[in-house]
Amino acid sequence: MGSPEIDHVIEQCLQKQEAVLNLSHRDISVLPPTLRQVTHVRRLLLNNNKLLMPPTELLALQQLEELTLDCNNLTLLPTGIGGLRTLTYLSLSNNSLGFLPGEIGKLQDLTQLWIADTKLMGLPPEIGLLQKLEKLSAKNNQISSLPDELCNLSKLSWLNLAQNQLDRLPGSFYKLQNLSYLNVDGNRFAEVPAGLGDTPALSSLSLRKNMISSLPDDLLLSLNKLCKIDLRENPLQERPAHWKGLDFILLGPDNTGAGDGPGTSTESENTDSSGDSTEDGDDSPTEEQTIGT
Repeated sequence: MGSPEIDHVIEQCLQKQEAVLNLSHRDISVLPPTLRQVTHVRRLLLNNNKLLMPPTELLALQQLEELTLDCNNLTLLPTGIGGLRTLTYLSLSNNSLGFLPGEIGKLQDLTQLWIADTKLMGLPPEIGLLQKLEKLSAKNNQISSLPDELCNLSKLSWLNLAQNQLDRLPGSFYKLQNLSYLNVDGNRFAEVPAGLGDTPALSSLSLRKNMISSLPDDLLLSLNKLCKIDLRENPLQERPAHWKGLDFILLGPDNTGAGDGPGTSTESENTDSSGDSTEDGDDSPTEEQTIGT
């Protein structure tokens, strides 16, 4: 879609004072200056475009609550993104960011942050300032360690760190008092992290495709409140005889044919407002995002 057509969509949004502006799937490489005029917009969809330069134009939208920038060519976020203080939802998945700026910690109303497949080497310590954050997906990156500050996220209930390079969790992981779902599939864990037994709300744990060869009984006892422990596709394949009745522990190969797709977890909540699956962290846009208006 050319610039005149995009300007027309923006003009219509301005005239009708529409709260949602959908500019997804329009081959946009540079945002038009007219975007700065729609300061009333609360939800902006810019996913599946060709944005390369930091989109500074959107910084004028000071009432923005939801921002979706998935599937672009971004390598940097605009300086000043921390000024979007009303943001509650931010999705940056499928870009080549490499790192998150520290000012991400200024987005203190954020409840959901989706940064899957963004070539991240790590998470900034400022992420611990996001005291309202409930859901975080950072799957399919190159993260080898987590900052201790992550454990300050007292409202975090859902965390997907699958397909990274982790071999341990921070010692204060137990401080995540509301964490109920943790996915660390496809990492480098040689054992189930002992501290998980002290995480009071944890009910679903997925550790598929790691290097786990045993689960000691004392550690198993500390995890007995969990509803599900998925250890499939690890060296630990055989169920010990004294585990009889412990059906909440999944072992062996994945024979479901589901792989990493939706429905491989028992999480009760299926999708968030962007359509990202909260069952397995499948960070993909919904039809609403991917079809332009």
